[in-house]
Amino acid sequence: MNRKPIICMTTATDTAPDSLTRLVTYRNYAHAFIDQGAIVLCVCDADPDSARQLCEVCDGLFLTGGVDVSPSLYHTEIQSYCGATDPWRDQVESVYIKTFLQAGKPIFGICRGFQMLNVMLGGSLYQDIPSEMGLQHTYNSVHSVTLSGGSVLDTLFGSCICVNSFHHQAIRTLAPDLIPLAFSEDGAIVEAFHHTVLPILAVQWHPERMTGEERMTPEGPDMAPLFHHFISLCTKKESTFL
Repeated sequence: MNRKPIICMTTATDTAPDSLTRLVTYRNYAHAFIDQGAIVLCVCDADPDSARQLCEVCDGLFLTGGVDVSPSLYHTEIQSYCGATDPWRDQVESVYIKTFLQAGKPIFGICRGFQMLNVMLGGSLYQDIPSEMGLQHTYNSVHSVTLSGGSVLDTLFGSCICVNSFHHQAIRTLAPDLIPLAFSEDGAIVEAFHHTVLPILAVQWHPERMTGEERMTPEGPDMAPLFHHFISLCTKKESTFL
């Protein structure tokens, strides 16, 4: 029997009705990878030793969507228009990103994960698009993005596609060595990137909501090829994003 690739997936926290803290995530995050033949393991703590052991076991790291990245991580004072943050999650994802970066293993980020990767690699964020950019980038909407010619996204989906939008923050400064792959708002908002050397890929939209049995966004292409591409990186069947 062939070994299935193993994906390490981050989670979020919230407070249950009994006031206990629980770890939460959406099932469709995991199923987008399970449908491509992978096993998904959820992260439960920020212990560096645990992160190193999981990194040895897993083939790639998946950073899911969620609440805002703490502005303190990009050395900026929090503003009133910044949304809720999750300090526990910031700590956990910081540890795991550093661990997988050091190991040179693939990392894939969605929405918050896209923003967290940019911040951890030295970039910064707009805390609120309308307040700081003057754009009305509607939350829970569908819009077009332009994909860079010759990129993996262009190869998979073509030069222009419709995607969903569930974010109110955006990249202010793109981190060094990150190459933008997709744009919206006439180029004002970066919607995807990859790293020049490392196997890092991230998108601002939610592709897990654009594939599978629980597909929520009917517009746009089936995003299953994007998850398949990341699995291919994890199993070393592909070595480049270009």
